[in-house]
Amino acid sequence: MSLTAAKYETLTRLLTALSQRQDTIRQLATQLATGNIWRSPDGSVSVEFTTAQLEQMEKIITDYLGESEAIVAASRALLEKP
Repeated sequence: MSLTAAKYETLTRLLTALSQRQDTIRQLATQLATGNIWRSPDGSVSVEFTTAQLEQMEKIITDYLGESEAIVAASRALLEKP
């Protein structure tokens, strides 16, 4: 079975949304790994995340992971043969 043009368009949009979420997750994970919200160019001065900011970032990552799972499931469903 081949996909219709409409399904290809939907699949493309789903995969674009997935990519955007993965990019955001990567960026947030990198920031969490450093533990700093800001660092001077030379690295001599930095501002650490507050506990509330860390919790908020972890929640965003969890939410985006959930959305990613839903996008993957929807993409797979489009590709399934009847």
